[in-house]
Amino acid sequence: MSNYSPQLSLFVLAPRLRRASNRAVSIYLPARSEGYDARFYDIEFRDLMHRYMDRLNAKDRELMEYELRRLRHYVAVVRPAGCPAFAAFADEPHGVLELIKLRDENEERLEVGELLLAPILRQLEHYPPALIAVVDKEHAKTFGAILDEIVPLQQLNGAEVRHTRAGGTSAPSNQRKADNTAKANLENAIKTVEREMASGAYIHLYVAGPEEARTTFERMLPDRLKKMVAGQLSASLDSAELKHELREKVAAATKH
Repeated sequence: MSNYSPQLSLFVLAPRLRRASNRAVSIYLPARSEGYDARFYDIEFRDLMHRYMDRLNAKDRELMEYELRRLRHYVAVVRPAGCPAFAAFADEPHGVLELIKLRDENEERLEVGELLLAPILRQLEHYPPALIAVVDKEHAKTFGAILDEIVPLQQLNGAEVRHTRAGGTSAPSNQRKADNTAKANLENAIKTVEREMASGAYIHLYVAGPEEARTTFERMLPDRLKKMVAGQLSASLDSAELKHELREKVAAATKH
């Protein structure tokens, strides 16, 4: 998509980064593949601090030490796993504390000053973000599939259809109301998808949900959006594990 910007996609994933000043701390570190281990990260953070200690002036060293303590505590909370590396950013005066899992390994880095975004933006170029529209007859949700994360965006609820007791001519009337509700719901979802795809944060679009709903939804899409559909995914809005299931299905769909 011509207006795609990896930085806009990054801000969907980590909106607090917009607040960062030119006195932020950025780090890139490997993640432990076997799962979280506090000792592993204690060593990584200590080595990172020692490596950059002599490269910084006294003021920057003080800031680095303070923000690295915040980041180390945050890593203990997030406990990153299932990824080869992560980026993390801290700028306490401006409310910034973010950890983003990466899809590929990255050289260990630390920077004090402007956010160091180039490595993560390169990965966003290599792994284009996608918008996921999950639809059924009366509801729809949109998610962003960005790097290793599934980000909830919008939830649309169709108008409630009140059914009278069966009998007379009420059944066909109720069916028409249900059909109109379903159509209105999908039309609202399409407007949301158009707005999200025009934001510049996504390149691809996935349509998910029960087969009938997603097929109908894709058929109703404007031609310019149909060209961006990367595939359909089976999913249920009622699933308690919807984000996990979408992550797995998108990962499987993007494997080469």
